[in-house]
Amino acid sequence: MSKVVVGTRGSQLALRQTEEVLARLKRLDRDLSLEVVEIKSAGDAAPETPLERLGKGVFISELELALLQGRIDMAVHSLKDLPVELAEGLALAVVCQREDPRDALVSKTGCAFSEMPPGAVIGTSSPRRAAQLRAMRGDLRVEPIRGNVETRLRKALGPDYDGVVVAVAGLARLGLEGRISHYFDPFEMVPEPGQGALAVEIRAEDRELLHLVSQLEDPPTRIAVTAERAFVERLGGGCRVPMAAYGAVKGNTLKLVGMVISEDGKRAIKAQLEHPQEEPRAAGLALAERLLSLGAADVLKVETWS
Repeated sequence: MSKVVVGTRGSQLALRQTEEVLARLKRLDRDLSLEVVEIKSAGDAAPETPLERLGKGVFISELELALLQGRIDMAVHSLKDLPVELAEGLALAVVCQREDPRDALVSKTGCAFSEMPPGAVIGTSSPRRAAQLRAMRGDLRVEPIRGNVETRLRKALGPDYDGVVVAVAGLARLGLEGRISHYFDPFEMVPEPGQGALAVEIRAEDRELLHLVSQLEDPPTRIAVTAERAFVERLGGGCRVPMAAYGAVKGNTLKLVGMVISEDGKRAIKAQLEHPQEEPRAAGLALAERLLSLGAADVLKVETWS
């Protein structure tokens, strides 16, 4: 294989993520020619529309179409943006080593989450984060905030917000970790499934490219995210009720936490389990069943978005 055309979103973070993957590819094959094509997603085209109104897959559908049409050979995604069911004919070829999966607070005054004064306004683009923040601190105001990472940080310093909660991985990839005032433990503020991991998507029939990129695979990350995505699949990947899952491999054991939570944060079902790491999908399904036995179905029936 002499040349690979790589599709990516055009945001600074997406380009940085793509550069990260391509640098690893070049180390595998110095003679490989790589062409990067920027593709604007529906999510990028509507930067002020709340994400819950745009739907899952809003950042990847145009990239998948370009793959299927042969305009690009591979696409680099934030795995958390990738629906649990891929478009027919496409394959999740690689899950790269995960960056820090946690969420973080960037506050205007540099204070920790517990030090935020009552009534402080926290911005987030994620219904999952918003619901968990409301459950943790009902005395705060949680408001939507859209835009790329840099835009959200700039808005957080303006008059309308006192802080913003974003993914640590995005801040780290942009060299902005110094702005963090509080890290949330992933078993306290449960992340989006796949958060912090990069994924390479290709056409399922492209065996030559699969052989090349498969060398970027990180097995512990694949195990963890397989469990997380199975958890979401069982509970309903298209459901609008916020849900979260996070897995970590320790030795031969996979520790997994999952939750579903109402938009207002008042109804939450959360559980953990440990499972042999050789059976990640079974772990995710088992955790979903545990939540269902605890009443998660009642939370999932709630239509929180009009």
